[in-house]
Amino acid sequence: MNKTELNRQRWELEKEIEALGYQTLRYSLLYPENEHREEWQWRIEYENGKYFIYGLADRASILGSKFEFDDFLVAKSEFIDRLKYMVRSNRRRIKNGELPNYSSPLWNKK
Repeated sequence: MNKTELNRQRWELEKEIEALGYQTLRYSLLYPENEHREEWQWRIEYENGKYFIYGLADRASILGSKFEFDDFLVAKSEFIDRLKYMVRSNRRRIKNGELPNYSSPLWNKK
């Protein structure tokens, strides 16, 4: 895939995240595997004609396994669902008196 198309897809993901108000979440959008890594981050990457989605516990360890997709729209939907789950999960943690994975104002919103 050429760089222009990859940038267009990154922009599309950023607009969706912005529309949801999720800018304070930790995520990486279509950057190489070794770039922009943070703890508790969801990542979507493109490599060899495939999209990969996975989460990090810390910068080095992957939570669970990588999800693989051929189609950008399907991958985008799954990625957004993972971000939504991160919000619900951390809200539930706070409600149960537990610490969230990291600080975000989204955990305190209804």
